[in-house]
Amino acid sequence: MTKHMRQEYPRPNLVRERWLSLNGEWSFGFDDANRGLREEWPSIIAQGDTSRLEQVINVPFAYQTPASGINCQGYHPVVWYARGFEVPNDWRGERVLLHFGAVDYEATVWVNGVVVGTHIGGYVPFSFDITDVLRDDMNTITVRVVDEDRIDQPRGKQTATKERWGCWYTPVTGIWQSVWLEPVSATRFTDIFLKPDIDDERLTIEYTLSELQSDLVIEVMATDNGKLVAAQEVSVPDKISRWLSAPLEWGVINLPVPAPHLWSPEHPHLYDLVVRLKSGDKTLDEIKTYFGMRKIHAERGQVYLNNRPYYQRLILDQGYWVEGLYTVTSIDELRKDVELTKAMGFNGARKHQKIEDPYFYYFCDKLGLLVWSEMPACYEYDVAGAERLRQEWTKAVLRDRNHPSIIAWVPINESWGVDQLSHKVMPEAVAHLVSLYYQTKSIDPTRLVVSNDGWEHALTDMLTIHEYTQDACDLRARYEIFKQNRHAKAFSHGRPTLLAEFDYDGAPILVTEFGGVKVEEQQAEGWGYGKAAEDYGEMVQRITDLVDVILDQNEVVGYCYTQLTDVQQEVNGLLDEYHNPKIDVELYKAAFRGK
Repeated sequence: MTKHMRQEYPRPNLVRERWLSLNGEWSFGFDDANRGLREEWPSIIAQGDTSRLEQVINVPFAYQTPASGINCQGYHPVVWYARGFEVPNDWRGERVLLHFGAVDYEATVWVNGVVVGTHIGGYVPFSFDITDVLRDDMNTITVRVVDEDRIDQPRGKQTATKERWGCWYTPVTGIWQSVWLEPVSATRFTDIFLKPDIDDERLTIEYTLSELQSDLVIEVMATDNGKLVAAQEVSVPDKISRWLSAPLEWGVINLPVPAPHLWSPEHPHLYDLVVRLKSGDKTLDEIKTYFGMRKIHAERGQVYLNNRPYYQRLILDQGYWVEGLYTVTSIDELRKDVELTKAMGFNGARKHQKIEDPYFYYFCDKLGLLVWSEMPACYEYDVAGAERLRQEWTKAVLRDRNHPSIIAWVPINESWGVDQLSHKVMPEAVAHLVSLYYQTKSIDPTRLVVSNDGWEHALTDMLTIHEYTQDACDLRARYEIFKQNRHAKAFSHGRPTLLAEFDYDGAPILVTEFGGVKVEEQQAEGWGYGKAAEDYGEMVQRITDLVDVILDQNEVVGYCYTQLTDVQQEVNGLLDEYHNPKIDVELYKAAFRGK
């Protein structure tokens, strides 16, 4: 059962020393009749009786995966988990947090039969303080998950039908990222936002505390390969709001980083950072992290990395694996993907319709790969779905905004979840696009935001085009039409790149989906875009011809090829479904060129 064990520290860019993994074997059961609440399963489980849960699952793998030990693709909208645990003796007197990396979709959690919290959203982490319900000996966790085939929840590429279809794949239900315990002080950091400024040679650290107490001090130390770069010790100010004399549990520290070594895909230089919260001689909290000194901005039709124009060569990456679907059986698989992406000539990845395992972004930071982070979509627009997406997207940006590799946020792709735009201009959907743009900027003003990747853009920092013609001459002709009129329905999907209500303001232009070539020689059932190439030689030549057309457009400053791997019935990857190259990576590297 447990041949695949995810036991690495779950939060690699925000590390505390002590923790306890809860991954591994859990009791598990389907609840198709939705009996568990009526029959008070949490109370029964808290008494040591898990007989209602007749199966065993390997967490953190969804029941639909081989790695889970269950490997059932049937539709089960309500599932239950349970396991026991003991708190280490040396944690006594501290607060204990129960963390979930991601649970799809609606989770309710009990500890020892007491509800400790609920969470909605399948792609972002959540945690509960369980200190006050813990026992001195064995404790039990019970989790109920609801994951219905609704079209008004962010699903990404998970099918909402009973079968896979087109480029929508097997659903992922329940726990699919790590579960773990962490001892913390009552007074601790709850958020840290690192904002590098290469022009002023400083790092701004915005922090939030769980609570205030008198005489708090924060120590900050930045090192470069073990050599001290900068250190500060600042008192936490007794800030008082002018509203009701309420204290403000946040602050800002400006740390000088003189003559910084800049982060880029070619030179992914990172500084180590320790942030320590103290009261007198006592350390209340200590977090180890890292940061990259880099800047991303757009102006005059160019994207600038570290104040220099930078041509982006991206690959579309959907993050699916045969054994674990959304979940890798080893973080080495994520490292391998990043290494292969770079070896094939790309300098970035567009993580498509998925908020990925934190280790993906960690390896992109460490090895040097740009990332566009994209929110999984609902199927159609309605008020409830729009609000669910907004809330979850906010949490995703907050989770990942310290990764130097991430340079762009993409809240909507191809009008998914606002598809009514293709029938008529729907004021609510347009307002949703605009609000997501500003919402993202309000959380993180340091990165670019793409309002609707592919077509029907509203406000956007980059104007992006999707076009899957397999004919290079056709691509050239279609782009010429677009060049003459940014609002024309120039491309084969029949939608305008820019909504009529919005003028083109000189935003950088990129072709962010093209290719998707399937090869007959592969002899795989499934589909790709357009007519299949007869063999891999024809595939490489077709890619080369398409890239040539894109490179010929002086105003186009980057592209994204579809796609990194085969995914289930979709067989147009550069790698197979096991993430192995189909041909020599040097042939790919020769095709995917930049300016």
